[in-house]
Amino acid sequence: MTKILALVASRRKYGNSHVLALEAMAGAKSAGSDVELLNISDLQIDFCEGCLRCVFTGKCSGKDDMGLLLAKILEADGLIVSAPVYLLSPASVIKKLLDRALVIALYADELSERLRGALTISVAGKEDWSPLGPEILNQFALAYGFTVYNYLEAFAPGPGEILLQDEVVTQANTLGHGLVEYVLGKAQPRTPDPGQCPVCYSRSFRFLGGRNVQCPICLIKGELEESGIIRITSDLKKDSFWEPGHRKRHLEEWIKVTRVTYLKNRALIKDKQKKYLPENNIY
Repeated sequence: MTKILALVASRRKYGNSHVLALEAMAGAKSAGSDVELLNISDLQIDFCEGCLRCVFTGKCSGKDDMGLLLAKILEADGLIVSAPVYLLSPASVIKKLLDRALVIALYADELSERLRGALTISVAGKEDWSPLGPEILNQFALAYGFTVYNYLEAFAPGPGEILLQDEVVTQANTLGHGLVEYVLGKAQPRTPDPGQCPVCYSRSFRFLGGRNVQCPICLIKGELEESGIIRITSDLKKDSFWEPGHRKRHLEEWIKVTRVTYLKNRALIKDKQKKYLPENNIY
């Protein structure tokens, strides 16, 4: 039986993000999947310190709930992540967890052996306050080793008001059902709109000069054509930052190499840091 893990990033019980996640779970359950709900806003998630201990020892140096969450994420076949958008992008706990996702590189080989999909749900009060709602949630899914199957972008200003939009509630249920079909290999992921990144569905691109552009979330490249459509020039199975092989190379060829260099220079760095101690009063 497939396992679907639903993560809610809102403290408001039975608010917009919560009820849409529950509806998507109901759809997944109707497709025969085992479902579990976890409110990540209730977990103790510490800020990343950038120590890199997770990639060298497999464990974070912190004493929080990250180990519990990571175990559930690794076990899941599918992910539903639902979050409110307060100021242009999802609630802050999503960013805290994104910073902690480096550890997934350790499991690149294991995760590449099975199809794992994600459905993301972002809820903003109005459309112009959510330019990065789906993009950041999709980045979250990709960072934790899931392919984005589909996303739902909803808008409702008041707590629970999304329940007045029957078509959106029904869509959440349908997409939850479809997520299970996807991880079983019976459904295809969402077709990107013209001008969207085909990996993370981002509508934002970095201009590199001339007509060359790059997705700031996946790092894949494309070319802006006269029609305004972006033609992707990268190999999606090779160049996307979130492909398991890329994550593994990043770990082996960059992170572990820079650690050796840092340890070689650490004594000199510590000596130079003395200048900034309070007793030297340079500020």
